[in-house]
Amino acid sequence: MVYVFWIISLFLLYYFLEKRKKKRINEIIDLIENMKNQNYKIPMKQDDFSILEDKTYKLFIEIVEAKETTSKNSEKQIEYLEDIAHQIKTPITSMVFSAENLEIDYPDNDDIGILRRQIQRLNSLSDILLKLSSLDANKDLMKKEEINLDELVTYALDTIDIKRSTSVKIENNLKENIIFGDFYWLTEALINILKNADNRPSCDKIEVSSYKNPLYTSLIIEDNGGGIDKDSIKKIFKRFYKTPDSKGFGIGLAMAKTIVEKNNGVISVDNTKDGARFEIKFYNVT
Repeated sequence: MVYVFWIISLFLLYYFLEKRKKKRINEIIDLIENMKNQNYKIPMKQDDFSILEDKTYKLFIEIVEAKETTSKNSEKQIEYLEDIAHQIKTPITSMVFSAENLEIDYPDNDDIGILRRQIQRLNSLSDILLKLSSLDANKDLMKKEEINLDELVTYALDTIDIKRSTSVKIENNLKENIIFGDFYWLTEALINILKNADNRPSCDKIEVSSYKNPLYTSLIIEDNGGGIDKDSIKKIFKRFYKTPDSKGFGIGLAMAKTIVEKNNGVISVDNTKDGARFEIKFYNVT
């Protein structure tokens, strides 16, 4: 009889402890949910779970403080970079005007034309670096807009000067496909990819197409510019990497990759028989 009593007592004790443990676990879960909703009030119970609650609370507060500090630093960094860019661009603009006036006064001096082009190149570099720094500093920079791929590609093409010898073919299926992202920044990404193709001396044809499946919407830019050599194709999206025949800064494709990734996409490049094929996959998540 005593034996049975002890078994029942142990069972009841086990049941009570398990029930209490589950209750405290649920309270800790509720604590985490409340902190996610910015309710930072911590329960004042004293038991074996109090240490865990205290550690959870302190860790969460540290994460929140770190996030706020990072956000403030990012805003300061952008302001600082904008100030620097403004200070740099003011003298550069004056230099451009001076070089243009010198060209008018001395039309036969080729060195002045070279000087003007180099100043304009410096001006372009300051613009690119400012855009790149903005992308690095601000994770929430991108808008979520409904974008028709045909309109996006057409706008990007209208923004740049494609060589007269280059024909651009846009497939009709672009009109049917919609993505969600930031129109302005995705235009920047496409401009860099299209320029990369058009800048190849042997390129005289660019084809833009698209397809959609349940997982993602794909945008493909294909050229016949001879492709990218094996060593370069592995490094093509690295910042400041320049292919042997490049005349740019080695920033454009790195920026394109960053922009695409911040718009819930991925970018890849492969060689075809005639040239290079860039594919951007925008995942179907709104």
